[in-house]
Amino acid sequence: MRNEQSILSDVFLQPWFLPLRTAFAIRALIPAEHHHKMRAYFDDYGCLKCGKTNARYGSNAMCKSCVQQVKLRMLLAMKRRGTESIPAAKPSRTFQRAAEARRLLADLSSKK
Repeated sequence: MRNEQSILSDVFLQPWFLPLRTAFAIRALIPAEHHHKMRAYFDDYGCLKCGKTNARYGSNAMCKSCVQQVKLRMLLAMKRRGTESIPAAKPSRTFQRAAEARRLLADLSSKK
């Protein structure tokens, strides 16, 4: 088994919160045994942020609600600082579907 220092380095140098395309490219380079270490932490100790053990897994050793909260805070922190590296927000599927419905039903509208 590898020494504790090496294991800690691997955990704390995890490239979190990268754009999806970059994260997938890095993930493809990482050995298979590293792919599930954050999930293993979550399974053993619960959410890294809130400590809940009976919550649904999100990612990065956090439950789904904590991941969403951290992502939102990260986005807001970047926006406050005017960071240019914020990926363009993709409209949610719900908004895309609503816009498409409006477009398809526009000719039925009483406003003309």
